[in-house]
Amino acid sequence: MANYQVTGRGNSGEPLVSVSIGGVDQEQHVVDEITIVNAVRDCLAAVPGVQSVLARKFEQIITTV
Repeated sequence: MANYQVTGRGNSGEPLVSVSIGGVDQEQHVVDEITIVNAVRDCLAAVPGVQSVLARKFEQIITTV
């Protein structure tokens, strides 16, 4: 799984609250990771004072030559 950083920003674009998602543990596949990220985005969007929410995805890619 990739790492996600979800940030709620105020009127001036300053970060107000940030959530890091580093993993979703499941016994078997129940929910897609993007569903979790979108749920966090929706939660932050409902916070008073938050005007926009940005989710960034970080992946580590290893290339062997």
